[in-house]
Parts: sequence; C-alpha cells; structure tokens
Amino acid sequence: MFVNLEKYEANGETLESLAAPDVRAAAPHRAAGALPLVDRWIFSRLGRVVKTVNAALNEYRLHEAAHEIYHFFWGDFCDWYIEWTKPRLSSTDPDVARAAWRNIFAIFEAALRLLHPLMPFITEELWHQLPQAAGARSIALAQFPAPPADWVDDLTERNVTAIQEVIATARNLRSELKLDPKRPVDANFYCSDPDLLALIDQNSAAIRQLTPLSSLSLNTMRLDSSANSAKAAIRNTATYDLRIPYTETVDVKSELARIQKELQRLEKDIASKERQLGDGTFRGKAPAHIVQGMEAALAERKIEHQKLAERLRQLESGAA
Repeated sequence: MFVNLEKYEANGETLESLAAPDVRAAAPHRAAGALPLVDRWIFSRLGRVVKTVNAALNEYRLHEAAHEIYHFFWGDFCDWYIEWTKPRLSSTDPDVARAAWRNIFAIFEAALRLLHPLMPFITEELWHQLPQAAGARSIALAQFPAPPADWVDDLTERNVTAIQEVIATARNLRSELKLDPKRPVDANFYCSDPDLLALIDQNSAAIRQLTPLSSLSLNTMRLDSSANSAKAAIRNTATYDLRIPYTETVDVKSELARIQKELQRLEKDIASKERQLGDGTFRGKAPAHIVQGMEAALAERKIEHQKLAERLRQLESGAA
C-alpha cells in the first residue's frame, strides 16, 4: 500500500493532506458525493467491532476482544478492503483517489487505537508515523475509537457478505481446477433472485478483480441442464450457480471424487438437522428463531444436495 502512496505523492499530494487529524475526523470521505459500497461496509464494520470490543474489555473478556480486532484488522481491512480499494488508489480522477486514500488512513489510524491496549509498542510506533495534532504525545492518551451509531449498516454488511461468498466460491473453484491463480478466466453466474443479481452486476468489476476473472456473464435463471455439462466446473448453492468452462484438460475423476465427498458431507448435515427438528423436546425448548433458522438451513442443504447429485449424474454420463 505505501509503495503506491509514494507514487501517488509524486502527483503533489502529501501525507498531511491525506492523513492529518482533522482529515481523519471528517471521514468517511466521498468523491462527487458518492460513497462506494465497500467504504460504507468498512466504516460499518468498524462501528460494530468497536462496540463489541468495548463490551468485551469492560467485562475483561480479553480473548474475545483480541479475536474481534484481529479479524477486523487482518480480515476486513487488509484482506478485503485494501485489495478491493486498490484500483481507486491509483485512479486518474484525483478526487476518487484522494477520497480512497483518506478513508484508508482514517480506518488504519482508528484500528491502531483499537489495537493499542493489546499491542502497545508497535501501535505506538506506527501511530507516530502518521500526522498528529501539535502536542500529541502518545497513542495511549488518544481517545478510544467512538464511531457514530449511524455508521452501522446491516444491509450493507449483508450485501458485502454475499459478494464475498461469490468471490470465495469462484476462488475455490479455480483452486480445485489447479488454474494459475493470476490468470483470468471466464465465468457464468446464474441466479433467479433479482436483488442478488443486481448486486453482483453492480459490483462485477470488483468480483472480476478479486477472483480474478476475465469476464462474468450474468443469467437471470438458475443453471439449466444444457449448460450443466462435463465441459465446465460448477458450484451450486441454494441461491445461485457459478460455472467456469474448462479451457484445458481437467481431471474429471478428481471432480467426481470431490462431488461424492461433498454429497456425503451434505447427507450427514441433512440427517443431523432432521434428527434435531424431529426431536419434540428440542422443538419445545428451543427459541422459535432457532428452529426457523434450522428449518431454512435444512431446506438450503436439500437444494444443494439435489443440484450436486444431478451434477454427479451428468459428469458420470459424460465420463462414461
């Protein structure tokens, strides 16, 4: 990230203009009045994590606090937000790039203050590398993060989680096909849910960047049998199907073995949930939302099993 910052500073910007205390306090920063989905998400995640960490520290649950901060800093911020934001950091539009850099520094500095009680020495050193107010002596004397309550956005977090799941599915599919991780490939996305399809369409550039994919074609219907052939690797979920056509020789036997293993896992999961839901004692004592959640999960697993079993039959037919 900081290598890119040196290149960006060559255009006339300074660290002071991007990360000064008043600039950080004014976050989140918009470009042309717009705040991208991933920026709304990271500020929402910060607000949620600060609340959780505060509660954990107040009750001396240090392990929980450390767990939450670790996953926010390394998972949400480093693995997802920075990678997702990289194209904007080097944008030819100065307003877009400036807003992206300012938001990154705002989150980074807040994360340092969040981490300080658990990692005092390195956070102190890093904090002093950023512009601070005159007379500021130590991060230990800085205010603990206190994001506004309206930063937390449930819908935004659900939407980004849905996008992350599609990216993870595509990455796993590429890995199982043993494709060069840096080589873009084509993919087909099938979904009958108009809201999810619109979300994927609006964020297809990020999905293609983070997978990576050379193209992502969107289809308004679920995958039909004509496309579900042995000439492509496919992942079926209860809400969407993802297909990557074979562009080279693929070990179909390995794919068959993987599907059979996954079917066995689903069958065990289905049987376990059916046993629990069939237990009158469980239904009588468990909260209604727990029972409803398990019923919904069971329905999803059955759909996944049905589609995977059909995929197995088609592959076996093609391999015969």
